[in-house]
Amino acid sequence: MRRAYLYRHPWCVLCGRLANVADHFPLSRRELIARGDANPDGPNHLRPLCIACHNRETARNQPGGFAAEARSRRESREAPPF
Repeated sequence: MRRAYLYRHPWCVLCGRLANVADHFPLSRRELIARGDANPDGPNHLRPLCIACHNRETARNQPGGFAAEARSRRESREAPPF
């Protein structure tokens, strides 16, 4: 699905360079699933970005990315009670 999307939308919408990532926008895939969206990977939820713009947007909107959220949950379970 993403490959086909990038084939139809080859240019980054933020800087105009060649797009490598079909980014979920304005909500993340996780948010779309939580809302019960039947097709979170549908083209109406994507925008084409180059890797540099995707990394910058992810750092701005999801500090630490998905790994940081999982790590935070794991650490809260492992933390000793005080």
